[in-house]
Amino acid sequence: MTGTEHLVDFASVDGLFHQLGLGLDAAECHGTLCGLLCASDTVKGSAWVNQVLSGRLDLPAEAPPLQVGSHGEEHALLLILYKETVGQLDDPEYGFSLLLPDDDLPLAQRAESLSRWCQGFLAGLGLGGLQDQSKLPGDSSEVMRDFVEISRLGHGDGDDSNEDEAAFAEIVEYVRMAVLLVYEELRPLRTARPDGAPVH
Repeated sequence: MTGTEHLVDFASVDGLFHQLGLGLDAAECHGTLCGLLCASDTVKGSAWVNQVLSGRLDLPAEAPPLQVGSHGEEHALLLILYKETVGQLDDPEYGFSLLLPDDDLPLAQRAESLSRWCQGFLAGLGLGGLQDQSKLPGDSSEVMRDFVEISRLGHGDGDDSNEDEAAFAEIVEYVRMAVLLVYEELRPLRTARPDGAPVH
């Protein structure tokens, strides 16, 4: 099981960020969103999209109104990604997938994106109020330690061997299933905490 393909692909989001000159990374952005959704039930789609279009990922609860032009199409594209991600996390068939570059790109580029995705996820948990990740329930603390290691992942330039491809695919699948585990294990914390209350 490798998850469901996103309606909004990595290239579209990454291209949008470049077009708008936002300086954001599509994989990190999606990782941050997933971390926020795991940590908090208060992340609203429009507020998150406005925050992303303002070039920031660090104020998830409330976003200032946009000051530059009309971003109707861009807003719609990111809102689809938000809604799709929420639906995938709640999918009983485990259809969640990471927003990463296509497999036809060099492995080094895909490994860098996975690293950024995990960095974003860890940041999203903190932004969502889970500030002491060592006190997370169940296996979530161990997952976070693994994500820290994966966030440092690198892959040298050169031929992408079948062994390297297989190893990378295994890591991606581990991250995918680990996110679903964390999402489920943190469900009681999301429902029990007052809005925005941090877990120390």
